[in-house]
Amino acid sequence: MATASVREFGKAWWSEIYNRIIGAVVFIDDASAECLHYEGGVDTLLSAGAVAVKGLSPFEFAKKEQKKAVFITQTTKVQLQTIAEIVRHSDFTHCILISCMSLDMVFLEIHDDKDINTVLAMGEPVLEGMKYLEMKLIQWMAKKQSYVEVVHIPIFTISLTNVVFVTPPFRDLQTFFLGELKSDNTIVDINNLSKQERNEARRFAASLNNMLDSMNLKEDVYYIGAYSAIIGGILEHYPISIQRRKNCLHPASLILIDRTMDLCSVTSHGTESVLDKIMSVLPRFPGHCTDVAVDMSPLCQANVINHPDDVQLSPGCLYHSEDESCIQTFEYMINKSQKEVMFDLYNKLSKIDIQKSPSPKSLLKVTPQSVEKIVTATKGNYEVMSKHLGVLQQSLAVVQTLKSPKRVQHELLMSLEKQVHQNLATSRESTSVLNQICHLIKNRKEKELPLENLLVLLMHIYAVRDTEVPFPAEHEAQLIKTLSVALFEDRNSLYKDTTVLMSPEDCDARASCILMQLRKITSMRSVFHKYNSILKPCETGVGHEYRSALQQLVDDMVDTDRPDLVDLDQYRSDKLKTLLRSGLGMLTNRKVKTRHPLDNPTIIIFVIGGITAEECKRLHRSVITSGIDNTVLIGATKLVTPVEAMRDILPL
Repeated sequence: MATASVREFGKAWWSEIYNRIIGAVVFIDDASAECLHYEGGVDTLLSAGAVAVKGLSPFEFAKKEQKKAVFITQTTKVQLQTIAEIVRHSDFTHCILISCMSLDMVFLEIHDDKDINTVLAMGEPVLEGMKYLEMKLIQWMAKKQSYVEVVHIPIFTISLTNVVFVTPPFRDLQTFFLGELKSDNTIVDINNLSKQERNEARRFAASLNNMLDSMNLKEDVYYIGAYSAIIGGILEHYPISIQRRKNCLHPASLILIDRTMDLCSVTSHGTESVLDKIMSVLPRFPGHCTDVAVDMSPLCQANVINHPDDVQLSPGCLYHSEDESCIQTFEYMINKSQKEVMFDLYNKLSKIDIQKSPSPKSLLKVTPQSVEKIVTATKGNYEVMSKHLGVLQQSLAVVQTLKSPKRVQHELLMSLEKQVHQNLATSRESTSVLNQICHLIKNRKEKELPLENLLVLLMHIYAVRDTEVPFPAEHEAQLIKTLSVALFEDRNSLYKDTTVLMSPEDCDARASCILMQLRKITSMRSVFHKYNSILKPCETGVGHEYRSALQQLVDDMVDTDRPDLVDLDQYRSDKLKTLLRSGLGMLTNRKVKTRHPLDNPTIIIFVIGGITAEECKRLHRSVITSGIDNTVLIGATKLVTPVEAMRDILPL
């Protein structure tokens, strides 16, 4: 199935699913459900003929009269066990298993106790995987008269804009090795990974291959970071991928980047993106990693106490795939300023305003209060609400974010970041930044700063500082002591698992582990030749600001002068040809030209471990202002907030 873009890739494969669900009870896992949310939501399944839609849970089952089931799943071992429970407790005669994961990967995981070559010798992995799952479905149904079907449909992408996409099934993918940070590309092999890490890496590479296949792309693979090197290696040597590159027509550059190689941007609170601000303040929509839960009580009569935990009231959300106006506003939240987003919302609300507020043209500034006034005026008017529910939910999300006490905290943290940048840039060896952080941690309650946000600031410091700027040993020792006390004091609010009992000794150990991880974060950029320094003087000449390694790389890549991308490694599937050309070049004294990402019309930059909306906006802006004609897509495993990035990396 040929598609021209990532957005078309998703739509085309969902159409294949719709053709199979007529008269069926659909069971869908969280990651696939999140992808569905951006393609029309549950309504599209019901409109296509599904009789019911349920979550993929061992506690779910179908009614006696419901004989057909469709399972939409990433097909992990746990999910297969869940499907077995559902089938056994229902009375199906017709089961379709839609595996969003390539069936050869599922087959390899099922036989993970055997050598891979032995498994491959058993036959064609895709066909064998299909046969195995069909046999299991028949076994679970335990009926003489039954029909089963197993089909692979690659559902794993969400298109946030025409150029930005994320992959919810890989939201938890981290560029670690046995839980450790690693920056050296040369000594890492897939066999060094744990069994689970190997499976995750292969699953991710197989899914990328599906996307490239649908888009008819044959890629040159570039990478930064050890984990990305492994993914590139799997893509290069994956038999199905090799066959695809022989058949696909359009050349592309795939640039894979480890998030852990550049952690300064994702740990900064200094974002202009409204979407980043919303995601940092509002809770996640249940089961999602990209959308948020919006408190809808201002529009309803329900007396809600603890939103979103109160089950009386379903939360609202940001993305509304059926409303083009809302899709435009969502994209504005990524690419436009807060002022532009506020005027956009006010302009759309003014068309439904029953109180006749001032027109957008007569306003110099739109405030959260002015937006909120129009929204709350619709309370109880369910005819108006039903017609404009999307923009009302988006407006409430922005109002709740901008009026939240967390925004005051974030503005204070932004100010502290600027002070840190200045101190790191000017103090050098005599820097006292850690002493200042210790003081902040000790006085966090007076300043109303949560410990997790201060840990983000601490991580940002270690991510931004140059490797040649040492912190005094006594300062780091004091930091460990201060952190240990704070971890113990805030253990109930900091740790998600409240059943874990933390002693002072445990907190001492964790504080030491955190410092070790922070030091590794600083050392990650030591392998760079050009991007090892990211603190630069501001263009205004006043103060300093960071320019992330990722931003520097993209700026160099789209530079029409084509400076050497010395820190970007490349996999070459045509090594023999390259060697032959090199040999001929030596004989003729001609220099062999190395390939550049811009040599291909399509470029996909993919950050493994998450990206912020602010980064997407800045990278896209660099591409637009460069004047290049290439199509540049920006992908990541998820959108990430500073606190989430900290929790992904630090051993809390």
